[in-house]
Amino acid sequence: MLKIEDLLKIFFKKHPVTATLILINTVMFFVTIFTGGFSVENLVSLGGLVPAYVSERQEYHRLLMAMFLHGSFLHFFMNTYFLYYIGVFVEKIFGSVKFSIIYLVSGLGSSLLIWLLGDPLVVTIGASGSLFGIMGILLLLTFTRPNWFPHQTIKSIRTLTIINLVFTILMPNISVLGHLGGFITGILLGLILTPKKPHLTTEQTYYQTQYQSQYQNQDNVFDYEDVKDKDDDDDLFS
Repeated sequence: MLKIEDLLKIFFKKHPVTATLILINTVMFFVTIFTGGFSVENLVSLGGLVPAYVSERQEYHRLLMAMFLHGSFLHFFMNTYFLYYIGVFVEKIFGSVKFSIIYLVSGLGSSLLIWLLGDPLVVTIGASGSLFGIMGILLLLTFTRPNWFPHQTIKSIRTLTIINLVFTILMPNISVLGHLGGFITGILLGLILTPKKPHLTTEQTYYQTQYQSQYQNQDNVFDYEDVKDKDDDDDLFS
């Protein structure tokens, strides 16, 4: 039986960007706890996005830093959960370099829309913009590369997208601009970055063993059981 450290080494080797992003989010989670907790003041001091501070003080680092901060354990856990289960697939499709671009640029697109159109004094944090970018690009692929997915997976992705967009609009304390900014940016990036064939490694045995997926053909990347959502769809992007 493999030890935990061996499993972590394998995960970092196979999915380096997803693993690194999870590590950064985890480090920032503990930094938040040990520097004052989840108070608004502490989150702002760590780089939470305050549009007025970006405009008046030229604190542009907030556009990037905010995507690595979270406002509670549940917020951190659910976003990390989503990144773990979906990030590995998107990284496998696009490769590590393109996936890192998708994640970071989607997050920046989210922050830019909040900065330009949001309340100048409201603090915004979280990886939701980046995660909505991932969701947007997956939705796009169900239309532009439907042969990469089983039919049930296409239905699952589209249903998940609709549910989360509805919750974005209806639920309180959710940044509508942040979610939509990341979502639109992800779709635009998909139009630019989507390869003709998924950027799969040749080590498919590992992939199939870890996720119990069976490829119907060389391009079929997803198995329904790997991407179907759990009970709390809205919490994935809170």
